[in-house]
Formats: sequence, C-alpha cells, structure tokens
Amino acid sequence: MSKLFLLLLLPLLSLSYPRHVKDTLREIAPGVYGVFGTYEQVSKENRGFISNSYFVITKEGVFVVDALSTYRLGKELVEAIRTKSKLPIRYVLITHYHTDHFYGLKALKDAGALVIAHPWSEDYLQSDAASRMYSARLELLGKKLMKGTKLIGPDITTSTSMTIKLGGETLEIHHLCKGHSDSDLVLWMPRRRILFAGDLVFGGRVPFLGSGHSRTWLQCLESIKELSPEILLPGHGEPIYGKEKILGQVRWTENYIRDIRMVVKELYQQGYSVEEVRNRANEEMLKINPEYAQLSVFFEVNPVNAYYLYFEIERELLEEQR
Repeated sequence: MSKLFLLLLLPLLSLSYPRHVKDTLREIAPGVYGVFGTYEQVSKENRGFISNSYFVITKEGVFVVDALSTYRLGKELVEAIRTKSKLPIRYVLITHYHTDHFYGLKALKDAGALVIAHPWSEDYLQSDAASRMYSARLELLGKKLMKGTKLIGPDITTSTSMTIKLGGETLEIHHLCKGHSDSDLVLWMPRRRILFAGDLVFGGRVPFLGSGHSRTWLQCLESIKELSPEILLPGHGEPIYGKEKILGQVRWTENYIRDIRMVVKELYQQGYSVEEVRNRANEEMLKINPEYAQLSVFFEVNPVNAYYLYFEIERELLEEQR
C-alpha cells in the first residue's frame, strides 16, 4: 500500500462514529476492559469521544482510569461498565487534567466513585485557563453535547506514589515526572505488568506537547522502559502488547519529541519567528522522517506542538545563558 494511498484513506476511516461508548468496549486482559475514542481532534461529529478509558473489575469493586470528555460520555462509560459488572465503582484515576480525560467525571461521581488525581488539578480548576477551556469546549460542542458537564476536583491526591489494594489486586499510582502535563499520573499493576500510561505514550497519533515539559517527558519515558510492562494502555490509540512492541512505541514517542525539539531549536537559532517556525514545522519534520505524514492528526497537531515548543526552547536557552 503506497503512502499516498494511506494519506487519502485516513479521512475516510473517520466517517463512521460509535453511537455509544460501549460500542467500542473490549476486554484487554481478564477483568481489564477499555473503550476507545477516535483518532481525531474534538468535533460535534465525534461528540468529543477522542480519548480512551479503562476499568479493572475486582472482587470488591471497579477501578476506572479516566472519565472521557463530557458528562454524557461519562454516563455512557458507566453504562458500559454495568454491562460487565454490577459491583460498586470505587475509584476513578484521572491520569491528567486535560478536557478529554476528566470532563466526564460527574457521571463517575454520581455512580459513587472517589476521584484520584495529582494535586495540581486543584490549582488548575481555580485558574482562568480552566474557565477558558470550558468555554471553548462549550462553543465547539454546543449545549446539547455538553449538558451536565461540570468541572470536578479530586477527593484524593498524590504528587509522588500511592498504592490501593482492591479485591485482590494491587494498583500502584505514580507521578513519574511532568511530561504531557503538570499532573501526569500512571497506574501500574505490578503482578500483571499492565501499565495505564495516560498520554505519556501515544498509540497511532502524534503526541500533544503544549504543556511545556518535553525535556522532562523524555525522563518519563525512561522510567516506563525501566518498568518493562507487558501490556501498555495509552490515553489515545490501541493497546500495545508485548515488551518489544511497547519498547518500540516508547522509542517512537522519544524520537518524535527529540525530532520536533531539534527542528524548533534549529529554526529558533536561525532567527525565525514563532509563526514562521509553526508554518515550517511539518515540512522540516517530514525531511527527517516522511512516515510522520501517515500519522493521524500529524498535519494539525505538529504545527501546534512547534508553536508551544518555541517558547519552551526559548526558556531553556535563556536559562543556559544565565
């Protein structure tokens, strides 16, 4: 199959959307399930269902990872869980406070779950940025799709690590570093070697680098390699099975981050403005690796990454001069 054909095919793959979250429900491992959003930016057509959510069924209740991006989708997630278990939903871990991962929280709270997140989430919810993002999402999706969506804070926080024992399962929550956001948490099931990685590792699409931590994100990826998971569940994209495939995807994420950092740094040092860097980002990245063009949302997200990285690189260079 030619690269040109793949480029033409990608838009066609998104023409059909699930009518309900449970339409994407799959068992990943015994007692571990996931629902899977589309490889797109948020739109009315996809209802904002662009990220993944997972849940673990134990003898004493259900542990959920991420809450999707509207109250309506969160409610559908609860309905999907109920097709597999009538046990109480005990906890929901939010891997990071981005809109597509926590806006569905009210539905999980209504179902009785305690919310676990990084303490930075509390600061975020009090910020102007949180209000602006909510307004932007409301304008994009409209009142009907956003009905019932509330900004919900955590009940339990950790900025390091914590362990929850639930129904015979050991669930370790770790803050490895600031990477995709200020509030990244992962869930690690050590006995089963399953890692719920949030958006630290992307499957099948370009990672978003807009939070200003690309350099320390690389440290997160080193920590993930040290864990050596056998199943990795990303916040976007397909589950990854097997140590070699997981290592390959982690290295791919590393390579993308290093490549875009190199491109932006070189253009910055050549005197290009932030808008010029943004406009040249796709062309320069495809010179390094033409296969980037085959990735979902590359042409939309890569310039945005370059825009934000421009200021991150600028801060790094100014710090080096001090």
